[in-house]
Amino acid sequence: MEDFPSRERITAATLEPRVSAIVVVQNAKPGPGRASPLDLCLRGALAEPSVEELIIVDLGNEPEVSSALRAFQADRRDVKLVTAPNSLSFAAGLNLGARHARARWLLFLDSDVVLQRGAVSRLATAGNGVHTPWIIGGRLMDLEGRERPVARAGALNAFSAVAVAMELDGPKRPKRRRKSPSGTPTKVAAVSGAFMLMPRSDFDDLKGFDEGFATDAADLDLCKRAADAGGSVLFLPAASGVQFERGQRGRRQAQGLALFAAKSAKTPLEKAFAAIAAPTLLVLVALKDFIAGQPPVDRQQPR
Repeated sequence: MEDFPSRERITAATLEPRVSAIVVVQNAKPGPGRASPLDLCLRGALAEPSVEELIIVDLGNEPEVSSALRAFQADRRDVKLVTAPNSLSFAAGLNLGARHARARWLLFLDSDVVLQRGAVSRLATAGNGVHTPWIIGGRLMDLEGRERPVARAGALNAFSAVAVAMELDGPKRPKRRRKSPSGTPTKVAAVSGAFMLMPRSDFDDLKGFDEGFATDAADLDLCKRAADAGGSVLFLPAASGVQFERGQRGRRQAQGLALFAAKSAKTPLEKAFAAIAAPTLLVLVALKDFIAGQPPVDRQQPR
């Protein structure tokens, strides 16, 4: 990877939508150089012609990881490293990165996601003409080629927290249009913050992510607020990436989903569920992990 933008990237500047990619690196483990998921993620984002700059937020990492991030940023005009206090939530780290971004569109990308070539420009152009505020997400595959559950159909409510905790599909899973290589975005209820793009003006209008979410469900909350404001939440399978395996998030996941249930509760039944959501979701997440043969994890992990 060259230290300065190539002629191809400079020429593409007049043709491609301009995007700021934001990656929050939290509690990352030191990896073997360019073979690590984090390094592949960062270099993959910079390889996108439509990505004008990469904002890296260093949040709660070991000194070795922070040093590697500083080395990655050194002498690059298109990379900005922001050091965040350890006390910040993951959602607050995303907001911090957005405040340092300059481009018209904001791409939020998890630090273990490697993009397919051209995915970012496909997302940005797919939002033309839709109701604002709008959010669009792409498809994610695991290392075995299996599709991850990143888009939710139907309507979001307090009980959606249960479906997300158990990784259950929504009432109508969005269908991919196999006949069109370019793909057509499908309207959904929510997309994953692991691979999400939106105009920065819409992000500002929605006041960004709710920083009360520690690690999980801030993306669900943002999508719900966009829909409640009369906007559009879209899913584009033609824009895709690969996401490395992540550990179970246990208690932190349950806490985030419980907060989402409390914020979303409208009816008396939803409010009753929200009152017991935290212990209920913790049991469900632990049960899911037990069935999958994985021990429960309570420590804070990256999303």
